[in-house]
Amino acid sequence: MKSLIQRAALTVAILVLEVCWLSLLMYLLNVKAASARLNVPGLFLVYLLAFGASWLMLWFRWPKALRIALNVIGWAVFSLLVVKIQLFGSLAFTDIRWLRSTGDAFTGILQGVSPELVALVCCAVLWWFGQRMATLKIDFNAAVREFQFGLLVILIVLALAAGFDVELSYSVPIVLLFFSAALLSLSLAHAQRNRQPLELYGGNWTGMLLISISVILILGLIIGAVITPDLLQLAVDGLQWLWGMIVKGVTAIVSLFPEPEMPTDGQMPDAGASPPPEEPDYSKIFVLPEAVRTGLRYGWYLLMIGFFLFFLWRVSEQLFSWLRERLGSSSRAEFESLPGAFRTDIQALFRRLFAWLTGWRGLLRRRAEPEPREISSVRQLYRQLLRWAAERGLPRPAFQTAYEYLDQLQEKLPAYRETLQHVTRQYVNSRYGHVTPSVQEMEQLKRSWHLLRHQHIRQ
Repeated sequence: MKSLIQRAALTVAILVLEVCWLSLLMYLLNVKAASARLNVPGLFLVYLLAFGASWLMLWFRWPKALRIALNVIGWAVFSLLVVKIQLFGSLAFTDIRWLRSTGDAFTGILQGVSPELVALVCCAVLWWFGQRMATLKIDFNAAVREFQFGLLVILIVLALAAGFDVELSYSVPIVLLFFSAALLSLSLAHAQRNRQPLELYGGNWTGMLLISISVILILGLIIGAVITPDLLQLAVDGLQWLWGMIVKGVTAIVSLFPEPEMPTDGQMPDAGASPPPEEPDYSKIFVLPEAVRTGLRYGWYLLMIGFFLFFLWRVSEQLFSWLRERLGSSSRAEFESLPGAFRTDIQALFRRLFAWLTGWRGLLRRRAEPEPREISSVRQLYRQLLRWAAERGLPRPAFQTAYEYLDQLQEKLPAYRETLQHVTRQYVNSRYGHVTPSVQEMEQLKRSWHLLRHQHIRQ
């Protein structure tokens, strides 16, 4: 029962995570393309309907073709209802003018984007993400992926809003809710993967995490209430006054020095004399062609995008390093690092995009195949074994091999010699021999770990 409640809470947390960045995107599209005529919270009824309908169809195990057909019909019907209710509420359903206006939104797309077209596109996006959430495997990897992608979308939307001078409604509470849902979903997914209850006491870091989320929300609301535009304008005025005082001080110091006297020979200047010739403007000689300037401008844009991606990579790397450290809950345990994972994802994204644009899929195909899920599970289980032994006073030094460390464990747990040998052998075969274990071997490995985790190491 507890695991069912924990899984439901994880699903809700990831759902809230996705709704947060989708709402910011919908607010931006509503202001820029639909003249703020759409009710964004009302649009998310389509998202919830898609999620509920897809979940029920999966529950009853309906065929895939039937589910796809019903999803297309459901999107069309509910999208038209959204357009009718939100944009043509004063017209009757039997009045075909709202249907004609919806059709004209597609035919007149070259003249401009209409609110009807924006509503249909938003409903299509929300319906797709809703049915995708119903079919998504809810685990730790899903929580990490949703957080990474959502964070990227939020940064892009906020940058576009600042560039277009658009004020997004409720952006601060949405961002705070996004990070709160992200941290909560990672905590729940970690507890579910390790088959541990979500405790709020007893030194478990999940309780500290929830307390930290509450403190961050309270401090964010306090800072948002204190730092107002008037306060910022007052700070800017103070800086301008300070700069003016510095300029006045420098001017007063310069005025203390006498100005150089002009030489006089007793003759008046000739009023009819021609003015001295102007200095040639050499800056007009070195004029870059328009094509070169356009290339430099695009190069500058690419450089700024590169800096932005590098900044995002560094932030994500630091964040997940902190999460790995907290999830480990022990500074004495040895972990297998996965450096460059975010950089590899970005490279793969650009590789697929370039392959799609050029059609060179065969030339740009990755040489290395992704690691099988079974091997990742074995490595994760061995990491749990290392953490478990380190918490009981027997950490694995960095210079020891897996079999050398096995000898130490067997001395402390002689009754479980065969079990320790089985776990270590499976890890070495999977980690260094790239041997994928079978389903029976994975089940036996899990049973071995279940027997070990409740034992006490002799001191």
